[in-house]
Amino acid sequence: MAKNTAQRGGFGGKLTAILAAAGSAIGLGNIWRFPYITSEHGGGAFIFIYLGCILLLGLPLLIAEFAVGHNSKCNPIDAFSKIRKGWGWLGAMGLISVFLIMGYYFVISGWTLNYAIASATETIGDDFGGFFTSFTTATWMPLLFTYIFIIANHLIIVGGVQGGIERASKVLMPLLFAILIVLAVYSLWLPEGREALGEVFTPDFSKVTGKTFLDAMGQAFFTLSVGMGAMLIYGSYFKEGTKIAGTAISVVSLDTLVAIIAAVIIFSAGVQNESGMQLAFVAMPKVFSAMPAGNIWAMLFFLLLGLAALSSTISMHEAVTSYFVEKRGMSRNKGALIVTVGAMLLATVASLSLGAWSGFTVAGMNIFALLDNFTAIVMLPLLGILTSIFVGWIWRKEDMRAELTAQGSVDKATYPFVRFLLKWVCPVLVSTLFIFGIIDFIKSL
Repeated sequence: MAKNTAQRGGFGGKLTAILAAAGSAIGLGNIWRFPYITSEHGGGAFIFIYLGCILLLGLPLLIAEFAVGHNSKCNPIDAFSKIRKGWGWLGAMGLISVFLIMGYYFVISGWTLNYAIASATETIGDDFGGFFTSFTTATWMPLLFTYIFIIANHLIIVGGVQGGIERASKVLMPLLFAILIVLAVYSLWLPEGREALGEVFTPDFSKVTGKTFLDAMGQAFFTLSVGMGAMLIYGSYFKEGTKIAGTAISVVSLDTLVAIIAAVIIFSAGVQNESGMQLAFVAMPKVFSAMPAGNIWAMLFFLLLGLAALSSTISMHEAVTSYFVEKRGMSRNKGALIVTVGAMLLATVASLSLGAWSGFTVAGMNIFALLDNFTAIVMLPLLGILTSIFVGWIWRKEDMRAELTAQGSVDKATYPFVRFLLKWVCPVLVSTLFIFGIIDFIKSL
């Protein structure tokens, strides 16, 4: 075990632990993916199915990662091997996955910073698609904003758990919710907003298909940042006496609330049929341009995206940094610097693959798309399957019960249900998502 573990620090209290973990969960997918798939699959009908998937899949997997981290008080590699010798490779897979995700996620995060500034200064112009294409395919400007975003992460991480991550979470999360509420109130003040509220929650079961369940499972799984070590490392920073399941429920509730409020905002703008980057960087600026003081609302929207991205990337960076600090015995400054430099190099390749290096492809994909698809379709579902198998089958039942019940987090009547989900339901659901994801990907080649 690492020689720095004894001085590793931890979150100061329950609220900050919840804010930090919720920040890791709340990301770009809440704001630009959830509204799109909600619209595609029948509004309230999809939300009903999604909530079921959250309870059956997302929540138990989040509890599992929190429990492994809290029990071991270690970085992801040591956490698994401490519970069962020889399983450190599972933590290593998670760290590889999260590092690859940082490669393209930091690039998108940099875009939000540029768009917030461009919105405030009204320099986007009228050709919204053209502005997006010209910016993202350029060489130096996307890299500049990407590096600024990565350096912001670095400065927070070197501050430590309490002085950096916890302090940042106390600022970032309230600010994120404040901007979200301001945008939501403004949206509901408009006639379109009140109509949007009905569209979001009114169920249309005629749009429900088999793909609806797959998309609901996928969103429930990916939105909570499980399978990459980020939640595990945050669980390891929880104080003794933290109620694992109660904290997980709070995080899931906040994450779901943000997604639903974002859906109301997007529906009120009438662009819910757009998806992903087109929704955020082309459709929304076009909507804001037609509004009074639209540049201010656009700036707030992109600040919201940036804050959501920053609160997520902090946890990714910390998961990998913890490995160098604890497993390799480095100082936090040195460990964080290695991760920061590595992330910059990978993000540079990902950014340039959209422009100057777009001619280099793998299986018909540029490096940016390859990182996105490989982690989303292969790595994260596979890690979700393996994590549920580890907790449900490999971890001694008595030790898992002690971890979840010792602090009154899960009573003795509820514990068997949580274990049943982790042992049987989660492996089956995530395996289904994994198989169909691979099939869809092969078809798209």
